[in-house]
Amino acid sequence: MKIEKYLYEFVVNKAIESEEVISSKNENGEEVKTIKKINKEEPISLRIVKPNRKLFDEAELFYGIKLSEGIRAGLLTRSLLAKRYQNDGGAMSEPEKQRYSLLYIELYKLQNELQRLQLNLEKLSKEEQTQKISDILNQVSVTRKELQEIENYNSTLFDQTAENRARNQTILWWVLNLSYISEDKKEFVPYFGEGDYNKKIAKYDEMEEEETLFSKEIMAKLAYFISLWYMGKATDFEDFKNLENLFNQDNKKVEPVPEESKENSE
Repeated sequence: MKIEKYLYEFVVNKAIESEEVISSKNENGEEVKTIKKINKEEPISLRIVKPNRKLFDEAELFYGIKLSEGIRAGLLTRSLLAKRYQNDGGAMSEPEKQRYSLLYIELYKLQNELQRLQLNLEKLSKEEQTQKISDILNQVSVTRKELQEIENYNSTLFDQTAENRARNQTILWWVLNLSYISEDKKEFVPYFGEGDYNKKIAKYDEMEEEETLFSKEIMAKLAYFISLWYMGKATDFEDFKNLENLFNQDNKKVEPVPEESKENSE
């Protein structure tokens, strides 16, 4: 399939085993051929296609269906859940609120103390100053970590809503419908095959079970790119390129990026 409009193209290296014929001469001067197996990496191109109006309409309908399913299954909407917590006095219990406040006060005091130490208002020796700053920084790190844990816990209370379930399933729907691959360097084909949602999701599950490094990297990048695109954090080629750089840094692996201009991705 010829794809003229796409959001981004990236490359994932696939490990392949090939055979190489090596010619040599034996003691009698006769030519001897031996076959040697070698491992190499072959770059495979993938594209995230640019959706048309029809796909957007189908995605909107899919979201509505999944939202209704969640509500019928007993999941609350975000507004109802927020109202329930508000009526109950908030998501945090009183002890949690007190602990949260104390941690913020403690963090404020530590930061003030750190500032005093950095200015060396107490006229400490260099060694004493360095040691005290190190101790304070450790305490700041521990305090911030506990604050973050409380915030994360309370934010996850809203994860199990009908909207979140519908959103996550819609992102997966987009992954299934926007992902194309070219292994012959000529034609791009749907990575999850042809057919309806059920056929594509079956292919997705099958690939997840493969657990090869090649498929794992593809699945991870597709989910990463398309979820951020869905949330509006990537709209053009440069945005995706920057996201791939961040992805590679986080995974401590640098992959080649196709040298394509913005015009080619339009």
